[in-house]
Amino acid sequence: MASERGQTGGATDSFETMLEQIEAIVERIERGEVGLEQALAEHERGVRMIRACREILQMAEQRVETLNKDLERSEAGQPRPAQNDEDEDDREPAPF
Repeated sequence: MASERGQTGGATDSFETMLEQIEAIVERIERGEVGLEQALAEHERGVRMIRACREILQMAEQRVETLNKDLERSEAGQPRPAQNDEDEDDREPAPF
């Protein structure tokens, strides 16, 4: 069973898991399987997960842009710009 944090779209859920949960919420509400109060609670939960998914997508987009810029620089023979400590944690280790 998922934790409360996981049920609200917290960091413990993957993007794909949250999408599945959002789809399930929409189905339950559209089928009328839940009453008004439960539908509102489910809607709120879905909105939280949608926001979390958007944040994940935004971070992924930024990472792709950075990787593409790094690739363009390396192909042009330019050195990579210095990185923050935070960005280094997101990068895969060098193969050497």
